[in-house]
Amino acid sequence: MCYFLYGAVNEGINTNDYHNTIQHYEYHFNPGNMDAVNHCVENCGDHYRITAKHCDCGTPIGQKDANNPQLKELAELLYKLRDVRGIKFVLISKNWWKETNRKQNTVHIDDIDLLPFLANMEENCMYRIDLFQKFY
Repeated sequence: MCYFLYGAVNEGINTNDYHNTIQHYEYHFNPGNMDAVNHCVENCGDHYRITAKHCDCGTPIGQKDANNPQLKELAELLYKLRDVRGIKFVLISKNWWKETNRKQNTVHIDDIDLLPFLANMEENCMYRIDLFQKFY
């Protein structure tokens, strides 16, 4: 059928900061947690879809092209989300219709090269990208 992108940001974020940050991007994340997003994926729901497209078959996520402009836009948004007060993480998964997440992976945005990471994300895996500031 089609691919769909799902995701969320943690609850308790400053909604004004969040809306000011995402207003010019095609991606949006509702507040939620991994269980809520996975439940939405299992039921083919739309509450945690991160695009308003009919489907996400053309998404550059997982397509091995780190130079794709849409992927660069998503990476830019993820970096900007770090400035939202109360932000801790963002969840993202790419699922074929009626397929659920079989595994999960957690990384910190400071520990990865974000564009290649997004370009190489696997299907049916819930990724948690931690955005909080690390103190060394």
